[in-house]
Amino acid sequence: MIIMIKIYGKNCINEAIRANNEIQVVYLLNDNKKKDMNFINMLNDKKIKYEHINKEKMDKIFPSGHQGYGAYRNDYKLYSDDDLDQIVTKASRILILDGIMDPHNLGAILRSVDAFGVDLVILPKNRSCYITETVAHVSTGAIEYCKIMYVNSLSTITSRLKEFGFWICGTDAKGNIKACDIDKSLKLAVIIGSEGFGMSKTLLKASDYLITIPMIGHVNSLNASVSCAIVLHDLMKTD
Repeated sequence: MIIMIKIYGKNCINEAIRANNEIQVVYLLNDNKKKDMNFINMLNDKKIKYEHINKEKMDKIFPSGHQGYGAYRNDYKLYSDDDLDQIVTKASRILILDGIMDPHNLGAILRSVDAFGVDLVILPKNRSCYITETVAHVSTGAIEYCKIMYVNSLSTITSRLKEFGFWICGTDAKGNIKACDIDKSLKLAVIIGSEGFGMSKTLLKASDYLITIPMIGHVNSLNASVSCAIVLHDLMKTD
């Protein structure tokens, strides 16, 4: 049985189509018949099924923020512990998320993952946000280009990553190094903890580097997705 997920918003649907992911059907507001012929022509060219519906039906099927565009696509491919060996041999940047529960945070993080060249995102099966239509929408289509893995134990995964030559970069307000000062030629796995509790003590002990973000303002903490974007940008490989 094919499992499907809703996506909504023009950017999300555009990126799913660009990434050649299978769209089952696209729904468009009746008003878009004349307003967006380029989009309709693209659907026709790619032989993607679509329907024009009224606003009442669109609002019933899709959450607010749909902008008059909604679709059903095959659910996202997710990876597991068993896939790690195959993926990491070609990876140089990995993001580990410890306790990220908010779908808006996860969606925003996936935008940074795509923007700054992260090869794999790893989350624990427990105490994590799963991929939902909200996550996909907030990512504005970036999710289409992200490899996402859910694992049994982050502690076990960090040990395995070290065996593959990865340096573990924890993040903590009491850290002793800035991300920009780390050798970018290294294979790096960055850990972002939750806003409420940060990283677990086990992952703190497993970290080879403990990254801090210098701040001069009055509030000494940042949203997890903002912190993630700053660190990933500073560690981005540009060659």
